Amino acid sequence: MVSNAFVESVETQAAIAPQAIAFEADSCCMTYGELSSASNAIAAKLREMTSDRFPVVVFGHKDFHMVASFLGCLKSGHAFVPVDVELPASRIGDILSQLDSPFVVCAAPLSGALAPYVATDRVLDISGFSDPAALINAFSSCGAPASDTWVSGEETQYIIFTSGSTGKPKGIEISANNVCNFMQWVRTFPVVREGGQVFLDQPPYSFDLSEYELVGALSTGGRLHAVSHELTADTRSLFADLAKSDVSVWVSTPSFADLCLVDPSFSESMLPSVKLFLFCGEALRHATAAALRGRFPHAIVANTYGPTESTVAVTYCEIGEAELASDAPLPAGAPRPGTEIRICDPETGEPCATGDSGEIVIVGDTVAKGYYRNPEKTQKAFSQSSLCDGTQVRAYRTGDAGHVDEQGVLHCEGRFDSLIKLHGFRIELEDVEENIRALRGVKQACVVPVVHKESIAYLKAFIVLQKHPDGTPAYEELESDAADCAACCDNGEGKVEVPSKLDLERSLKASLAARIPEYMVPRRFALIDEMPLTPNGKIDRKALAASSRSKRV
Repeated sequence: MVSNAFVESVETQAAIAPQAIAFEADSCCMTYGELSSASNAIAAKLREMTSDRFPVVVFGHKDFHMVASFLGCLKSGHAFVPVDVELPASRIGDILSQLDSPFVVCAAPLSGALAPYVATDRVLDISGFSDPAALINAFSSCGAPASDTWVSGEETQYIIFTSGSTGKPKGIEISANNVCNFMQWVRTFPVVREGGQVFLDQPPYSFDLSEYELVGALSTGGRLHAVSHELTADTRSLFADLAKSDVSVWVSTPSFADLCLVDPSFSESMLPSVKLFLFCGEALRHATAAALRGRFPHAIVANTYGPTESTVAVTYCEIGEAELASDAPLPAGAPRPGTEIRICDPETGEPCATGDSGEIVIVGDTVAKGYYRNPEKTQKAFSQSSLCDGTQVRAYRTGDAGHVDEQGVLHCEGRFDSLIKLHGFRIELEDVEENIRALRGVKQACVVPVVHKESIAYLKAFIVLQKHPDGTPAYEELESDAADCAACCDNGEGKVEVPSKLDLERSLKASLAARIPEYMVPRRFALIDEMPLTPNGKIDRKALAASSRSKRV
């Protein structure tokens, strides 16, 4: 009996081809045999140091330690919680606090700022091992846990923390069964089903898009070609790395592809092995798909859709000439086996007629268990349901707007609430607003997405400051980590001067960067005297968004 289909698939690959490369990044690589042994060693050490089956945080970035730790957690009976080093310490602190003194596997050195959240006797630091062999040798006396200890069935396999409307991240629990069902589908994809492919491993592991390559590659004998945040930020070095990579399955958000397409050299000449572009996380635009088809004429461009709550993705659609010829947004595709897409009235929950727009509800065997230790939010979004054949499954109300056409293909039309996707990252606008309002000197804040060429380009924050009795803004009260803004508010004679727009934005960005991830920090800030209101007294977000469009900021 297989206790965890994903782990069993990796172990099978390790037995068949132990010398095959499972992971590579920069000058370091890890074979399937080493992945199996390293994860066994980590699992045995975890069993030795913990007696519970609570979630374990894996802290690090794009290196072999992380991948081995994920498997090690599963083999020792623990769900893994990926936390990227790029997140601000306060954000990581929020996650650790919700997990209630979790055990932490450090694939990277833990910063001093996180010390208050981590008990010293609940840390396994493997960051000092320079290669898999060193890690394996260090724990050679530890025996591998039996497969009956593995995470299995409806036990939680991983928890991804995403933006939450309260200003705190919320954890989404994905079960072992969810991952098994997702894996069975991904392995039917063109190119992937051939096995042994090289997958681009670019999204951070704290972003669920990374499960596409982790599951797709490691369950089919493929290779993960990881690129770090630093490499991604340096286009010349990134392209030099990609040119040597032999990547055949490209997994990313459309935004990352757009970033690469800016350079004319990003083409089949650079990446002759690419046979499949697999996109998820945000809307794929015509221009992006058309450019890729032009530069990579022998590759498939596929669009997929799905929130984290449904295990990465649930629809698939190959984009061809017919799809590009239409002026309508590109289709999201047909649902995977085991999933049904239902369109319902967002107010009443009643089914909508075919072709009519409504809220997208995902019903299927990859729908998550719910939100970690948050029964109230879970009850609002998740419910028990059944497929047309009577199979009992969960349902999830996505908050996304869309319709299903007569061929059963899903078409997405945006959001009903404040959750948006920017460059593939889920962002609750209320989360950003809560953190802006928490800054000293800020009275009100409203954040709106600025749309350009069919997709969200960036966020803009409208801010009302606290005021002096005479009604003038209290610039000097602004919380600031930027010395230049503080200086411009105090001319040395006790008088307050108005900071420049550039100084103000720099100051606010610096303050926010200490509280929320970089991708959530608005690009533009505007100070206004008061918020526009709707007739029912709520902030008029549409008016603010319209002002951003009209001013082209």
